[in-house]
Amino acid sequence: MYKSIRYLRIIIALLAMGVPTWALLAGYDSVFVRMQIFTALISGASVCLIFWLVVTLVYGRLYCSTVCPLGTLIDCTSAVSRLVRRNRSNYVYAPPATRTRIIFLIVAIASILIGTGIIPTVFDPYSAYARMVNELVARPLGLDSGAVSFTLSSLSIAALTAVAVVATGWRHGRILCNTACPVGTILAFTATRPYFHIEIDPDRCINCGECERVCKAQCIKLPEKTVNVSRCVVCFDCTAVCPNGAITYRTGSYRLDMPLMQSTSNEGGKAQTDAGCSACAKYKIKKIKDETIH
Repeated sequence: MYKSIRYLRIIIALLAMGVPTWALLAGYDSVFVRMQIFTALISGASVCLIFWLVVTLVYGRLYCSTVCPLGTLIDCTSAVSRLVRRNRSNYVYAPPATRTRIIFLIVAIASILIGTGIIPTVFDPYSAYARMVNELVARPLGLDSGAVSFTLSSLSIAALTAVAVVATGWRHGRILCNTACPVGTILAFTATRPYFHIEIDPDRCINCGECERVCKAQCIKLPEKTVNVSRCVVCFDCTAVCPNGAITYRTGSYRLDMPLMQSTSNEGGKAQTDAGCSACAKYKIKKIKDETIH
């Protein structure tokens, strides 16, 4: 089921990137532009921000995984990297860069309050993506409308943004979304504990590391079996690769039915530990059999 959900999310994300790209090249307006958070916020349309905050409270950071074109571009870069680099492109858990995120957010908000739009549009994901399309694709192809005059500074910012996106996405996945992006930071505060979220079942998890290996947000911590949902972009990559169905998108939290780590100072504790190890071994044997069959 989760594989199908993941494929559906990818299709929606590609459409949400493709339609605005076509609109930018053709000089048309698109509904996806009005769905962008920072663009609407700068223009005074707070309804869009409220809508996405409510969505994030319920479903997590779906905006980042489906609607944000820059996030989809990062995912495409990451996918190519994994095809080319193979095992060297495995992700590992990274601690949250909370201070860095807050600094970027404060700078962006302060710039808006004092009436300076340059800094916010540099870090706003949609504005950055639109700038790259206009300066690096539309103008070289002669498709720009000419409404915005050519400037070397705009071209330089677009080029530097493209380099930063490709370089970080190639090796570190969604690190920009969880450090420099003000939209990602705003949604992260809202997604501290959304109603639906990615959760790991500790009784089914065998610590195989598949989920951590594919997590572009680098927010899955093993062997603690925890997910930093504020950084999770709900891409469903981890749920699709889990061999035992230990990772689900659900409400609430799992309870440990079979204690695997108990004190061995008495016979009862030793028996519980042995039972937990036995269950883990059974899951590993099942995984090996499934891999052999497929």
